[in-house]
Amino acid sequence: MRYSEKYLVHLIGLLMGLLIFFPFRQVNAQVISPKYEMRGVWVATVANIDWPSKPGLKVKEQKKEAVDIIEHCKELGLNTIFFQVRPASDVLYRSELEPWSKVLTGEAGKDPKYDPLQYWIEQAHIRGIELHAWINPYRASMNLKVDLPAKHPFHRQPELFVEYGNKLYFNPGNPQSNEHINKVVKELVQNYDIDGVHMDDYFYPYPVKDKVFPDSVEYARYGSSAFDDINAWRRHNVDNTIQSLQLTIRSVKPWMQFGVSPFGVWRNKSDDPRGSESRAGTTNYDGLHADVLLWMQNKWIDYVVPQLYWGTSHPVANYNHLSDWWNENHSGVPVYIGHGVYRVGSDKPDWQDKSQLPYQMRRVRTYPNLNGNVFFSYKHFKRDLMGFQDSLVNQFYTNRALVPHMDRKKPIENNTEVIKLKANSRRIKWKADKADASTRFVIYLYSPTEAFNPDSAHMIQDVSYDNKYRLPKKNSRLKKEYLVRVAALNRYGAEGAYSQPLLLKY
Repeated sequence: MRYSEKYLVHLIGLLMGLLIFFPFRQVNAQVISPKYEMRGVWVATVANIDWPSKPGLKVKEQKKEAVDIIEHCKELGLNTIFFQVRPASDVLYRSELEPWSKVLTGEAGKDPKYDPLQYWIEQAHIRGIELHAWINPYRASMNLKVDLPAKHPFHRQPELFVEYGNKLYFNPGNPQSNEHINKVVKELVQNYDIDGVHMDDYFYPYPVKDKVFPDSVEYARYGSSAFDDINAWRRHNVDNTIQSLQLTIRSVKPWMQFGVSPFGVWRNKSDDPRGSESRAGTTNYDGLHADVLLWMQNKWIDYVVPQLYWGTSHPVANYNHLSDWWNENHSGVPVYIGHGVYRVGSDKPDWQDKSQLPYQMRRVRTYPNLNGNVFFSYKHFKRDLMGFQDSLVNQFYTNRALVPHMDRKKPIENNTEVIKLKANSRRIKWKADKADASTRFVIYLYSPTEAFNPDSAHMIQDVSYDNKYRLPKKNSRLKKEYLVRVAALNRYGAEGAYSQPLLLKY
């Protein structure tokens, strides 16, 4: 055998060994950068977790913190912010129904002298980032010992509420609770140019040891004649909330997304053959009375973000097993995996391993029915995550991606077309024929030596909510020739016709 042949055999053997050591789904996923991918982060305001850093900051300080967060998200390559606007029947926007949150001024019900949600929307959209308003449907007070502000709905309708685990909750078993929640969401959707409404894992509260949720009176009044099991009735109540909220949202803005980020275990296989290989003590179905599987099957939600905050060696809730389960049980609804970046660096072996989160992300990209990632929570991106931020910027998110709206794409109406494309240095402007208020734009930038391929993620420069765009500064003073194209993108996620290419030097 000649030297070259020996070398070739050796190389093939080495590659085969790598494929055995690193399964194909791990190796190949590293280089795949899809055009459509959720890249989100939760910005929590309850107890000032992420923003503002503390209550009582001046308006200009709150605004600076907001811009710093949004710009950092842009730098990391994220495309969606899930901003908590209603932590517990208190709000971070102007409302006729509920009081201002104390996380802003330190005093519940006190006007912060500006509209935080409106500011977040404007600043996120300037940077081409979607903003989904994150609400909590049933939680009404974080602490029973704290007085409620005058505008709190408890003072108008105390019969809607129950006390449980030192907190106050809307009673899901009272039909008027659902009516109020729908009014809250309708007001929010009508008044703000948000891109979605988002709810997390708090439906019926997590069980408190030796405490029974106090809804027996409502069960006797509203549920016992139709449901032999109080737990089935509770699930029905949450189902009704989800279904009615979807109808409310679509009646106002039919393009708007409605999504949920449930606890990561729907149900254990030991309790239901449809369940996952897990042994969780609390599950969505049995503990929180949230039948997410039913919601996906009935298309009551537009996306789901299961919170898989565990590692690959967890004995009870294993990340690998659960990501398999969600991939197999998507029911045609986009699934984005929720990752617990807050766990990085904790004392568990999985989270002492800097490869844990990159592995989880690579795994997501290999599944046909998992469509991206969302991270909890933002503030942890400001600390050392064992190089994870660098992994995002230099490996996973080197190219931009559009937010998937795969289950509800609707063609651009009246064939919206970008026309009169102009460029002056770094500034690009255009007009859009027959565009409406819900139209955004995708900017493509590529070399004149390349054939235009809009399905190639590396050609996506950015997304704009305006009919103009400013290219970012380059480190090099050397200008190169590029072709730029722009396409309309409606709120359903569908692209219109691509503009004619324009040559520019940048």
